[in-house]
Amino acid sequence: MASSLKNLKKVLNLYSGTWNFYSGVTRYLSGTRYLSGTNKVQFEIESKPNLSEKINIGQPTAFSHTHLFESIHEITPGISRKEYAWRRRQLMHVLAEDHVGRNYDKHLFILSAADLKIMTNDIPYPFHQDTDFLYLSGVNEPDAILVLDFNRVSSRLKFLLFVKPKDPKRELWDGAVIGQQAAVDYFNADESFPLNSFTSMMQEKFNNSGYCVWYKNRRTSHAGNQQIILSLLNDTNFKKKAIQELGFNLQMIRLIKSASEINLLKKSATIASKAFSKVIKSTRPGMIESNLHALLEYECRIDGAQFLSFPPVVAGGNSANTLHYINNTQLLRDGELVLMDGGCEYHGYVSDITRTWPVNGKFSEAQKELYELVLHVQETCLKECKEDVSLDHLHNTMMVSLATELKKLGFFSENVSSAQLQKQVSQYCPHHLGHYLGMDTHDTPLLHRGLPLRPGMVITMEPGLYVSENDLSVPKKYRGIGIRIEDDVLITEHGPYIMTASLPKQVGQIEQLMGSFRNNEYSISV
Repeated sequence: MASSLKNLKKVLNLYSGTWNFYSGVTRYLSGTRYLSGTNKVQFEIESKPNLSEKINIGQPTAFSHTHLFESIHEITPGISRKEYAWRRRQLMHVLAEDHVGRNYDKHLFILSAADLKIMTNDIPYPFHQDTDFLYLSGVNEPDAILVLDFNRVSSRLKFLLFVKPKDPKRELWDGAVIGQQAAVDYFNADESFPLNSFTSMMQEKFNNSGYCVWYKNRRTSHAGNQQIILSLLNDTNFKKKAIQELGFNLQMIRLIKSASEINLLKKSATIASKAFSKVIKSTRPGMIESNLHALLEYECRIDGAQFLSFPPVVAGGNSANTLHYINNTQLLRDGELVLMDGGCEYHGYVSDITRTWPVNGKFSEAQKELYELVLHVQETCLKECKEDVSLDHLHNTMMVSLATELKKLGFFSENVSSAQLQKQVSQYCPHHLGHYLGMDTHDTPLLHRGLPLRPGMVITMEPGLYVSENDLSVPKKYRGIGIRIEDDVLITEHGPYIMTASLPKQVGQIEQLMGSFRNNEYSISV
């Protein structure tokens, strides 16, 4: 293990000092700032009292939605204003100590919220905030722009928000916006300005002031605002010392979850696990895949989730061999398996689960063989899952275990070489074992899966096996079977904590759960 980590360090050094930065962040997050024996940050930053109790700001507050909040000190359910302030300060400290940032004393960070996507004409899709913007501000409103002004010498940090002004006529149609006053009083901005004054105010406040300016330029979620930001940065009249992309800096901070975030992720996992359990119990031949999709969403929402994490995969029979199958239009047939990959979002934090089960409630012998093979592979990987091991290492464990077990079932010839074996097994499981999980389903995507796992990280563990109905090279009884088993796993000092452990995955447990499917609580015509 020591040797592999040494090699990993060499690889990560190619990422502009990623290893040193990552080690610094994890030491900071797991050191004195955490309470002994817990995973809870001591947020020692002072913040202003909330003065917006009676203001409608267009999103839930502890005053308007008391059933969602545990404290008046929370800006969004579960996350306090002190934690939001800590996140902003931590980001600016990280940028200022970056291998480029340390050359400058003054730093400016600019980030846009997401825009409102339009379905047709004037009908919008449900709004979903840019997760970096939500992580730093708690603002769940489109179009806003966040600016952080930091001096690395004095450690002075100013938080500015550019927002749409209050407009009673517009709000009559679209609902309330936060406005400038609540941006300061509720979200703790030091200053707030009308959104349409962004360019002029930035010129007035920061022109020719010797700043290193940071911005996010990867797959921005607001093309219009991004153009305004880039126009400012490219304006030769806006004097600055340097322009830098945010890169992976914020994602490295997001990678390690606070105690508050872990609580929200656990709740999301619990809601989705309960929903999956009810969907499994309700499955029977003759239903349509979309019925299961609808039941999943209903159960998640009725239990408090705001969204599904992503359009779920509900794949009966051979459709399970299409990894991102989301049509969900086919009949569920007696004798086939159904694979469902889904999850929910709970106040900004998501779950991601996959289970595979027999439509008629009973595994056939061939289905049971392959299912228990995949389950064994997952259990093997879970035994290896601990601090300092990487997702890439666990992926290699999965591939070796799959190759060994499939060879026993006659998928490969006895005299196949190790290199050929690894290539062939990848045809039956072409995806990675897992990914990071947090505010996004595929969280912190810029970060390498070769990073060593640390307490506070959350990952998925999802081995799969996909045998096409047209694969004539394998025994006929296995053709057309696709299986994946996915759980959400929190890394702790004491090993992996499976947040989705309440959802059955043993063959006997699933068959027992489905035993009463004919008398299930749902009345769906089939």
